[in-house]
Amino acid sequence: TAESGEAGIALFQREKPDIVLTDIRMPGLDGIEVLKRLKLLNPDTEVIVFTGHGDMESAIKALQYEASDFINKPIQKEALDVALRRAHEKIAMRKQIKQYANDLEVKVREATDELTKTYKQLETIYEITQSVAEIPTMKEIIELVEEKICCATGHRCYAVLVLNGSREDIVKNYSYQHVSISKKLASLVRFLKKPEILKPEEIVSLLPSVDKSKDEEIAIVPITKEKEPMVGAAIVGVSHVDPERDLKMISLLLAQVAGAIRRAVLQEEQLEALREMAGAKWKFGDLIGRDKKMEEIYRLVMSVAESDATVLIQGESGTGKELIARQIHELYRSNGPFVVVNCAAYPFSLIESELFGHEKGAFTGAIRTRKGSFEMAHGGTIFLDEIGELPLEAQVKLLRVIQFKEFQRVGGENPIKVDVRILAATSKDLREEIEKGNFREDLYYRLNVIPLRMPPLRERVSDVLLLANDFLSKLNERSKKNVEGLDAECQRILLKYQWPGNVRELENVLEHAFILACGRKITTKDLPEYLKKATEEKGLTGESLEDIERQHPLKILKECNGNKNLAAKRLRISRSTLYRKLEKYGIPNSI
Repeated sequence: TAESGEAGIALFQREKPDIVLTDIRMPGLDGIEVLKRLKLLNPDTEVIVFTGHGDMESAIKALQYEASDFINKPIQKEALDVALRRAHEKIAMRKQIKQYANDLEVKVREATDELTKTYKQLETIYEITQSVAEIPTMKEIIELVEEKICCATGHRCYAVLVLNGSREDIVKNYSYQHVSISKKLASLVRFLKKPEILKPEEIVSLLPSVDKSKDEEIAIVPITKEKEPMVGAAIVGVSHVDPERDLKMISLLLAQVAGAIRRAVLQEEQLEALREMAGAKWKFGDLIGRDKKMEEIYRLVMSVAESDATVLIQGESGTGKELIARQIHELYRSNGPFVVVNCAAYPFSLIESELFGHEKGAFTGAIRTRKGSFEMAHGGTIFLDEIGELPLEAQVKLLRVIQFKEFQRVGGENPIKVDVRILAATSKDLREEIEKGNFREDLYYRLNVIPLRMPPLRERVSDVLLLANDFLSKLNERSKKNVEGLDAECQRILLKYQWPGNVRELENVLEHAFILACGRKITTKDLPEYLKKATEEKGLTGESLEDIERQHPLKILKECNGNKNLAAKRLRISRSTLYRKLEKYGIPNSI
């Protein structure tokens, strides 16, 4: 071991080891400079770099300078063992290849075209071993594989199928000239143990669009290293005369890239997960909001989406009850229909027919049999909006549907079974309606298995400007205008207004202002008069946007008893950002 980069270089020149472990952060020469110098002294040295957690920039730079691998701190024994094993395998492979090359050079004068081809294949494997660690994306790795297979065998690589992280499904299909892959072949890949040459009839059924040449066979070769799980398979052409020779070479080549492909798959999945997490902080389907109350709703929806339990969504008009219902449907029953019934929109005489359908002749005007909303929602979701307006007689039938998943059409005798999830919404206090005798208590408990309350906009003021900007983006897309945002005074008014009409009212206000706006930003003159008057009556005129922005972190800090870590978490900002705000608004640190 050495305590500095310089000491490490000197020790390397004396000992000449095959493998070097180095930290990125060191006194004197850093790990990257040590790596560069080691590669100048001996390009074949395998260098494993230790990086700080999340320091992807240093890790990528290390790979660019031909580091064998990188390990995040704190160093896990399992990760170190894997990196060392991989380095030893590369060294062994390199020595084996060099030995092959030396043996062939002795016989070069007597070599036949066959030996020349063998040398070329081994050289190809060596090249791919050297370069694959430097390639950052899956697409480029596959392009290298296709190029080297063609170079070594003279035949095409028709497709490369890559399994996902759990190895349960094909995640990528990289194919030559858009070769179509049958579902049967995709299933075959998961259980492939060794290279297989496909029979003519198998080619027709598994690879219908492949037009192979007469002098080749078509084979499917697993992408795997010995004693390790498979990461995918390649569809390749091989020699008609000696296919086994080509298959051995291709298997060896694919073994060299298996680890890189696996890492690329996992990295892409991790990046996608991070993107989803980042998006989830403010957007959930068509719902917009990063307020804590909205995040709690998102978590609740995710936890109940896969069940068939009824959900009762309560909230004022315009809070987004239908949007949350659609999101529940999209998460689990998106292949089925989503049927919306507004119970307040139908008179008593029609609501039962709308929900359950009717038979021909069931009543005057029923000239044919008609399916109701429950039948049309079979296999999907029915959303009963304004359930508090449902007449008591219809409530009895609805209770039976919830209990037994069956009903009868109006005028019908035969029970009809349905597979449907029931979501209901109301802006009324149903307990109060029960007291008044307007709503059945037993139905309330059947509906209220999962209660979900949509907060009014005045309870999530931090989302007002987020929603406003989202509405502006949509309005810009639909028109030829390009309104960049709202001026400071507009923002101040929107933040102070109580929004009795909630998100729907905010959307209406933004559309009104957008139409009237003449400049790059919406100003107060573009806002509806009632909005400005309402906020003026509440004494808004003496308070600036900066005052509002100052008061919020101050309020949270006081609630957290001056604990800045806790306050930063509640404000959803970093601790350093909180300190900048305190300094900007002159809030004392000792608060």
